Order: sequence, then structure tokens, then C-alpha cells
Amino acid sequence: MNLVVDARLKEITFTGGLKIGLNGNAILAIIGPNNSGKSTALKEIKARMSAEPPHTKIISSVSLLRKSTTSEIVNQLSPFADNNGIISVPGNSFHLSHIQMWEYTGGIGAFLTRLLVSELDTRTRLSDCDPVAAIDTRAKLNPEHPFQRMYADDGLEFAVSSVFRRAFRMDLVIHRMSGSVIPAYVGQRPKPKRGEDRQSRSYVDRVEQLDKLEEQGDGMRSFASVVGRVITENRPIRLIDEPEAFLHPPQAKILANAIGAQGPTFQTVIATHSSDVIQGLLGDSQARVSVVRLMRTQNGSGATLLSTDDVSRFWNDPILRFSKVLDGLFHDGVIVTEADADCRFYEGLANKSLSEAQLLDVHYAYAGGKDRVPVLVSALSAVEVPVASVLDFDVLNNEQPLKRIIEAHKGDWSKFEPDWLAVKKAVESNDAYLSGDNYRLEVQKQLESYPKGSAVPRGTLSAIKKLSRNASPWDNVKDAGVTIVPKGTPYSSAMRLLSNLREIGVFVAPNGEMEGFCRSIGMHGMKWVEEVMKRDLANDTELAEARTFVAQVFAYLQRKAL
Repeated sequence: MNLVVDARLKEITFTGGLKIGLNGNAILAIIGPNNSGKSTALKEIKARMSAEPPHTKIISSVSLLRKSTTSEIVNQLSPFADNNGIISVPGNSFHLSHIQMWEYTGGIGAFLTRLLVSELDTRTRLSDCDPVAAIDTRAKLNPEHPFQRMYADDGLEFAVSSVFRRAFRMDLVIHRMSGSVIPAYVGQRPKPKRGEDRQSRSYVDRVEQLDKLEEQGDGMRSFASVVGRVITENRPIRLIDEPEAFLHPPQAKILANAIGAQGPTFQTVIATHSSDVIQGLLGDSQARVSVVRLMRTQNGSGATLLSTDDVSRFWNDPILRFSKVLDGLFHDGVIVTEADADCRFYEGLANKSLSEAQLLDVHYAYAGGKDRVPVLVSALSAVEVPVASVLDFDVLNNEQPLKRIIEAHKGDWSKFEPDWLAVKKAVESNDAYLSGDNYRLEVQKQLESYPKGSAVPRGTLSAIKKLSRNASPWDNVKDAGVTIVPKGTPYSSAMRLLSNLREIGVFVAPNGEMEGFCRSIGMHGMKWVEEVMKRDLANDTELAEARTFVAQVFAYLQRKAL
């Protein structure tokens, strides 16, 4: 039975109100945190197409662009109808009048949906690699299983094997002489010798010396199932749930690239929790890819569309691409820090000290410097991912990048500027530090203290370094934090500034820097982190202020996530 029925998803409406239109060759990736409803969305898309009783959590409606006509479908099914108009085909029996559902604006029924949709779920993926019943290639029935299709068309077998080899450096080989079943093997494909063909007993013996696919690990079987169905099936709509299941990241990327490479004749909706899958799709199919991010809210499920331009920005911007900020799309929120060591400390502290109710599924990303923080924050905020920045106190030194960071968090710089100016002036007017004019004079004295034409004495270099440390209070602010601000009105301005920054998601370490939370460890950076991690992070008294600080960060993200 070679039925040809053609249609595409035209529009999908999510329960939060988001409506997205889909081109005929669109690739839609549905992403989001754990338990946000990604897999449920695929099931509900199919249920809406089938006109099953509604049980809506994520998808409120779908509409179809029908390309086949009702008369074309009826003409194909008429040979299978009896005198009463009852159609009997494998797995289905119904009256010919049911085909009239094709003309309805709503669902089209289970039979027509089955002809249109290839559903690749995780439940049957592993058993999909067991040997299947052999088929008579002369029959008019469509082969149902990838092994059967590859058995009938070795071009499909070689196409599947080519992708399989990229991932595992092995061929996937269909056994064509195994009697009543069709098994698959993996390994180096035998080459027929002189006088042999694939039906020769000697050739078959070499095939049977390979490893059976059904006895391989979950990753290999899952990969073979998905790539086999994607390449061999011709149904125009694919619903693929977690293609990355059981796979290592490189294999997930290869698989996703293969899904996207199947050309403009298919429409694909993928539910995934893997940035590797997204990257694989973007590799050769960037113009076709759009992304919907699901999130849990107090009112149920929410959805945000990342347009093709949004996705391209994440992929093409080198700062975003190599900071792995794309991973943040799959979490409840993101914490952006200046350096990797900060990420490690705050993550470890949160996991050890916060209660289950306080914790969120958070991704930690480091920007590699203050100047890059607003780039990451802007990208995440644009797609409504809750994000908090955790910064050292010296971010208050200059207007930039502080202003850009505030604006990336959707704050109004004019509301922060007065307090920032008051703090900056108070810090820089500290009598303990040299003014700019005095610094110039003192340095000039040192430069004139040795004869012309001679090397600079070490003592002179040391003296200039000491003068430089005393020239700006900002060079020492990481050691002092907010205590460097004089008491009184300036200190009130500082506390108000820090509080207002926290309200928009900018958290400035009050002790100056990460290391300021535990000064008894006389180290810096990752070495400091290694030492502090040896302590009881949940109860160490010296870390009490750090626990309060990280709890404030998570409380902010909790509010934004809901």
C-alpha cells in the first residue's frame, strides 16, 4: 500500500498565547528546563492533529496546510474498500466517509495523522534495533521499519551507514540472508571477493562475524534508530523527542546535523535538552531553525520564541558561542560571573548551603572579564532567560562597562548614576591616596634620581610600583569592598546603589571580591577555590556572609523564573 498524503504544520499555538508560523521545511526545536513540557508538547501536537480529546498543557491548537486533496486520498483508498465502503488496511479499519475529516479545519483523525507524522520517541528507540520480520519486496505494502526499507533499497542502507560511521567509525550492515528476520550488524563492511555477491554463503559468513546491533550499548542503538528512521521514512512531518538520549555530545551533534541535512522536503519538530543538538542543527540548516523555549510559571506553562535571527546571534557571536551561554537556554536561570573560579565557588556554595526549595536548575557562565558581561546578559535577557550578574566591587570604578551592564539588565542608568557618582567621588577623595598631580610629581622625582644613559635601578622601579599602588584607591578596593567608602552620606549612597543593583539582577560582592568572603585563605583565583571547597560550606562561620550573598542571588532568580 503506497499511499501518498501530503500536508504540513502551518501554525502552532501554545497555551501561553504564543503563535508561530512554520514554513514547509522548518526545523522547530522546543527547549527549556527539566519538566517544562518539551516531550508533552510533541505528544499534544500529534493529538491535536488526530482530533483526540483535548488534554492541553502546552499546545492549545495546531493548523495544517493541506497539499493533497480529498479526492486524491479517496482514489488511493478505494481499492481497499468493500461494498459497504469499509476500508481495511494494516492496523486500521474505517468507513471511507472518515476521509472527509481531511477537509475540516480541525484534526484529521488518527489514520491520516499516521500517514503524515513520523513519531520518534525515546520509549521504543532501543527495541527498534532488534531484528524485524523479513518482507516480500514485491508486495504493495510499504515497509514499516527502517531495516525493511534498507533491505529493499541498499542506497538507503549506505546513506544510514555513512552517518553511523561518522559517529562510531563503523558501518551499519543489513543482513539480507537471515531467513524470516532482518538483523543489522556493525563493524567494517565486508567487500565481496571475486565471484561473490551479497548472497554468497562466504560473504554472509563474514557479515555474521560482525557484532550484532541489538547487542550494542544504548547510545549506539539509539543513534541507529533515529538516523535510520530520519533517512528512510518519507512521511513529511517528523516529531523527534530527545534525539540526544544515551549519546555523548559529539554524537548528538552529528545526529542533529544529519536530521537537518535531510533537505527541504521535510518538516521537523524536536524536543531537546541539549545545546549540542542545537549546534548540530545550526551547522548546515541555520536558516531553517527556530527555537521555542518553554518555562514553568505560576500560571502554568509559558513559551518564548527565539527567531532565526536570535538563534544566529547565539551561534555566530564568538563571545556567546565559546562561553557556552547557549546552555543557559536549557535551565531555569543563568548566573554570569567574571571568571571561571567565581563560577566554581558560587556553584559549590549554593549546592552545599541552600535548601531544596531555594535551589534552581541554574547554569553558570563566565564572561572572561567585565567588558564581556553585558554581551552575555543582553543575549539571555532578549530571550527572557532569568539572569543574574555577580561582579567584583571594582566594577564601580568606571562608568563603562557598569552602564552597559545595568542597561543589559534592563535598568535605567539615570536612576543609578547619582549614587554611583557619589560613591566614586568619595572613594577617590580619600586622603590616604596620592592625587593625580602628586603622583606625577613623585614619579618624576624617581625618574630623575638616576643618571641619564644608565639602566633603571631596581630601587627606582620598586618605588614607582609603590607609588602606583597608592595612586588609586580602586587598586585596593578588592581588599576592602564597601568599607572603603567613608561613613555618612557616601556610605548611604553606596548601600542604596548596591541594593538597587540587586533589584535588577546585578550583585556586587560587598567584600570586594570572591576571596573577600574568606580572607584567612591567603590565595587567589582557582587555588583559593580549591582551599575553600575543603571547608564546611554550609556551616563555616567565616562564610556566613557568602551564604547570605548567594541566597540573595537565587532569591532573585526564583522571582524572575516565576
